[in-house]
Amino acid sequence: MSRDEDVLRRILEAEAARVEVSPDALRSIRARTERRPRWFSLGAVALTAATATAAVVGAFALIPRESAPPDPRTASTPSWSSTFSGTSTANLAIYYVGDDQGRQRLYREFHHLPMRDTSTVTKIGTAVTEMLRPESAHDPQYASAWPTGVRVTDVSISGGTVTVNLSKAPPSTIARQELVWTVAAVVGGDPTVKLLVDGSQYATLRKAPALDTLAALWLINPQHGETVARDVSLHVAGAVFEATAHLKVRQGDVVIDERVLTLSIGAPARGEAKLTLTLAPGEYTLEAYTISAADGSVQHLDDHVVTVR
Repeated sequence: MSRDEDVLRRILEAEAARVEVSPDALRSIRARTERRPRWFSLGAVALTAATATAAVVGAFALIPRESAPPDPRTASTPSWSSTFSGTSTANLAIYYVGDDQGRQRLYREFHHLPMRDTSTVTKIGTAVTEMLRPESAHDPQYASAWPTGVRVTDVSISGGTVTVNLSKAPPSTIARQELVWTVAAVVGGDPTVKLLVDGSQYATLRKAPALDTLAALWLINPQHGETVARDVSLHVAGAVFEATAHLKVRQGDVVIDERVLTLSIGAPARGEAKLTLTLAPGEYTLEAYTISAADGSVQHLDDHVVTVR
């Protein structure tokens, strides 16, 4: 007998035990039915059947059921927590500030980070927390524009708006953009970021144009400090004149390789270039840069030190 059948049997037995039957009940019932018209007898049978059916249906209604999955249209968004007990991880894009020809611009790194779960809210909270953490950038030439001690106290999502509650206000415009671009890297597109400071509305933010905000050129892969195989996969991105960039590979002061890179598209759009180099084991400095058409000087340099095993 299944669990549901056993529950139903016990419910019906309990109901039956509550009925008190008179000793002359059968004689009284026969006397009443003989005095009433035939249609009533049939109606009584129908009523009795309906009552029994209702009792069974009611009994089934009392049987515990598994909870239905929440409707994503009405389900509440899980709240952010900096603590986690699971083993989830994600490779999250984090934006930092660096110097590009004397101007503060955003550079992107990817950080493999532990999380309590893989929800979008948790990814946003984790990415922003990493962005705020002092000296969290792999490349020492990058840094957070935010002051030390800023905490993420809450994150929520409603439609296309992401609300981030921080313990302190952003100190500059580039700090605001660092936050917005880091959040947008998680959710995609150009979301509206509603910034709260200690629970109070502070500002509503959107991404500024990439040409005015992002570094003109950067090395996406390999990242600074990474250990890689001998076949090194390089990935460069940027918005540069005539889609032309340069790559130099140095070992100490010795130039191992030097070549021109043609990105997929030129400025003002951001293009990309990918290639594979085979290097002997050792430590190398990879430099991506452009050359000024006016004076031949190196511009928009982004360099990473990597180890080939």
